[in-house]
Amino acid sequence: MASSKPLPRATLAGPDGPDAPDATKAPGCLRTLAAACPDYAPWLHSLKVFGAAMLALGVALALGLPRPYWAMATVYLVSSPLAGATHAKGTYRVLGTLLGAVSAVALVPLLVDEPVLLMAAIACWTGALLYLSLLEPAPRNYICLLAAYTLPIVALPTVTHPAAVFGVGLARIEEIMIGIVCASVVSAVVFPVRTTPALAARASAWLDHASRWIRDMMATGATGATGASAGQRHDSFSLLAADILAMETQLAQLSYETDGAPTLRHARALHQRMTALLPLVLALADAAGALRRHPAGMPDTVAQRLHATLAWIAGERSASRPAPSWLPAGAAPAPSADWHARLVAATGTYLDELADLWQDCRLLQASLQQAGSGPATLRYRVEPAGQARHHDHAQLLFRAATAGSATLVAGLLWMASGWIDGAVPVGLAALASCFIASTAEPRLVAGRVIAWSIACAALSWYYQFVVLVLAHDFGSLVALLSGPYLLIGAMTTQPRNALFGVLLAVTAASFPGPQHLDAASFADIFNGSLASLAALVFAAVWAVLMQPFGQQLVAYRLARANWNEIALAAHPRAAVNSARLRGRMLDRLLRQWPPLTRRNNASARAAGLAAADFLVEAAVLALRRACAGGPAESRRAVKRVLAGVARHYRQCAQTGHPGTPAAALAARIDAAFAALATTFHASPRAALAALTTLRLALYPDHGGHHARH
Repeated sequence: MASSKPLPRATLAGPDGPDAPDATKAPGCLRTLAAACPDYAPWLHSLKVFGAAMLALGVALALGLPRPYWAMATVYLVSSPLAGATHAKGTYRVLGTLLGAVSAVALVPLLVDEPVLLMAAIACWTGALLYLSLLEPAPRNYICLLAAYTLPIVALPTVTHPAAVFGVGLARIEEIMIGIVCASVVSAVVFPVRTTPALAARASAWLDHASRWIRDMMATGATGATGASAGQRHDSFSLLAADILAMETQLAQLSYETDGAPTLRHARALHQRMTALLPLVLALADAAGALRRHPAGMPDTVAQRLHATLAWIAGERSASRPAPSWLPAGAAPAPSADWHARLVAATGTYLDELADLWQDCRLLQASLQQAGSGPATLRYRVEPAGQARHHDHAQLLFRAATAGSATLVAGLLWMASGWIDGAVPVGLAALASCFIASTAEPRLVAGRVIAWSIACAALSWYYQFVVLVLAHDFGSLVALLSGPYLLIGAMTTQPRNALFGVLLAVTAASFPGPQHLDAASFADIFNGSLASLAALVFAAVWAVLMQPFGQQLVAYRLARANWNEIALAAHPRAAVNSARLRGRMLDRLLRQWPPLTRRNNASARAAGLAAADFLVEAAVLALRRACAGGPAESRRAVKRVLAGVARHYRQCAQTGHPGTPAAALAARIDAAFAALATTFHASPRAALAALTTLRLALYPDHGGHHARH
């Protein structure tokens, strides 16, 4: 599963030990108030964002900008509880806005006499830039994402007055720059929450989630649980998957803080080991489950070591570190070992690796909490999984085409209607289409967008026609806005509601300045708000109509991608980038494991298949490493196994469904086991364990019940 070489053992000094740091005594504790007091953190963040938004609104009003609410809305678009994230989003948002505005200035004068062609060009730009943003992980994707919908927002209102396009683009840049500067300054000056202490505070929760998942996997098995036990496993894995993704995001944000270099190294090492837990724990759970189902059962020595390891991982005070391996280092099973002996050996190997890996995780967690003090020598050596992502280009292109076609259709309807003020709703439809397409489940988000759009419109009307008429100056305007916006700001800190909190903030901010309220026409404002609501609903409905397929097709295409990549990785003569393969393999597993919103028997079975394919690919990569340095006889035996695996998964990809491997492949695996057991080369136990895992994943009936059947 992962390479582990004999290194000096380090003393475990986890967060529960006597040397654990006291966060309350750390210097600058006021600056980490949000991290130390999670109950108050959302409200502190909301208060800061509201202050920055009012500052931006006041500056924009004082400068007489045409749409001051863009400055206010920008604050909510870029703000994050962490200062590094706010800076990152703000930087890329500026670049994206500049790109979109400059492109609008260049495009409108060229095609102003061909409105249909101009609308088609704008739609193509929106789709193309959205596609590029979907290829790049956040926060860098803000550049292309912002450029995708900034161009229609700037270009469309100037179609009838092309000479004004430069002024409109400049005004948008100024409004957005004001919002970004205010958000960044307030985030950096007023109780700044640095990524470093926040990451250290969350590291303990991450390991707690990992501990829970490990215990659930040992109780339910990697791929064979159903019913309530499967639901418990899905819950814990969903938490762990979210933690791994959150770590990736915070690592990107940490690079924007000048004092985070040591923490960044330790956090990357922790992230590598948390991702290494996935194949290791899945393989251990499969081997231990097969041992329990075997007629000979699990030996008492192995059961005791498993119980001691789980108790230690759970953090029981009385649980000491597990005893050294029952299988002496360097020893290997006999070449003629039966299936039960192979399972026992694999379980012991994985228990040793898990103990070393978990010890490293605790050491790295302690080093993060100690703010810069490095851990002792780490026992478990992992190969980085890389930052590669799985891209289903066909689906990404379809999402981009959906957003581009929504922009085009909305624009053509606007032109056909002859409505002079219809440009703003078309731009809003482009913006909403881009955001819907950039989510993991566009159809699910589209339905929620419709409901939230109605709520946004109702809130906007209430404030424009009931509350804001009482605003006679800027101070009264701030007082009237404080109530709902403090609630909205707290809402944006919740991952589930963040998108819709921002939607509320942006939509409700679309009001004229207090100096224009008396002169504003009720009918004009109402019609404009109604048009904006119609644009949001149109974008959501269009997304649903253009994507009638659901998660079943997504899961099928992910499975096909798994089979094709396993066939490539297993080809003995194929030149593969192991780091990129591991990165894509992990990315697909995180996507295939069902979230809480899709927990049913079908999704559980799909998760079982995904886990089995994940184990096969991990075992194949481990065998390729073993094949590289062994004797000629061992290399030939392993290559025959790899060739058989590649042939089987090519057939699965061609037929479009999982099949049963040929019996000859099992014989090749047994022969390779005997060949490796008679020789001694680098990491022999890891290679033998990988062969056992491969056989168990391909032939689950050999070890008992399995979700594949």
